[in-house]
Amino acid sequence: MARLATDTGARKVLVVDDDADWREFLRLSLEDLGYETTEAADGQEALEALKRGGRYRVMLLDLNMPGMSGLEVVERLPRGPQPRIVFLTSAAAQDVGSALLSGPHYYLPKGASRDQLSLLLQSLGE
Repeated sequence: MARLATDTGARKVLVVDDDADWREFLRLSLEDLGYETTEAADGQEALEALKRGGRYRVMLLDLNMPGMSGLEVVERLPRGPQPRIVFLTSAAAQDVGSALLSGPHYYLPKGASRDQLSLLLQSLGE
């Protein structure tokens, strides 16, 4: 499988979700699309990856996780360049409105297809 170059982290995505099966699906889909991925099982792992200097263009972030929610992760992001946030949730779009209003964030429903993921990333200019 051919992979695209990852110069300056332009093709790096941080996948944050407590559902291991969904994380694996996203990782495999992203790798097939030429992205380099890092996985985190919860908000604390995500923040640690970012604090270690991980430069991600996009963070796919579960909105409803035990412990620290996706919104709490966004509130605690370290200073510096921020990844584009795509909230992942099984809730309906109208139920994530307040999260989307908290900043320039995007939404991908859990269960989305690889093609839907690809279209979203293309719309972000990735």
